[in-house]
Amino acid sequence: MIQELVLYFPYIGIWLLIILGGFGLPFPEDLSLILAGQLSFSEKLNLPLMMVVCFSAIMPTDYLLFYIGQRYGRAVWRIKIFRRFMTPQRRIRVRDHFKNHGNKVVFVARFIGGFRTPVFITAGILKMPAWKFLAMDAFAALISIPLFVLSAFYLGQTFAQELQVVAHKMTWFLMLVMSLFFVWALFQAFRKPIKSS
Repeated sequence: MIQELVLYFPYIGIWLLIILGGFGLPFPEDLSLILAGQLSFSEKLNLPLMMVVCFSAIMPTDYLLFYIGQRYGRAVWRIKIFRRFMTPQRRIRVRDHFKNHGNKVVFVARFIGGFRTPVFITAGILKMPAWKFLAMDAFAALISIPLFVLSAFYLGQTFAQELQVVAHKMTWFLMLVMSLFFVWALFQAFRKPIKSS
């Protein structure tokens, strides 16, 4: 049982790191996808399974951000973890993007780190239909996940053996640290009730 769990730990670690990055915390989602590709190569993991794991972490996280915006409206910007991403000026800029480009902003945001969290929350605040949000986000994810993971996987084949060993050790250490940080950050973010606006 323990041996089986250890075999799946890299997948679990990547899953947690992607969720963490999805909330804009200090481990970018894109870096987690690159790490997933490199780890798949260096540890000889199942590459299709790794991409499914990435997708299964990205979609619920994106939808949760959308739902938070939809459920709490502009009151969400009172939460410290989200407020630090969105100055009043940046909120206006994101809103203007929606006004000028419509729901296509959701598709584009999936490819731009640091832009996703505010866009997905704003999509919820602006009452974008949930099915449309999920459709556009899923379509973009089906492009971005293979792009990052496969690029890192095939580039990983050119790494020297010594670099692979270093990457392996750093990966396991970062997954452990970020997993613990993720639990702490969620506790800090949601320990105070939010009032709907």
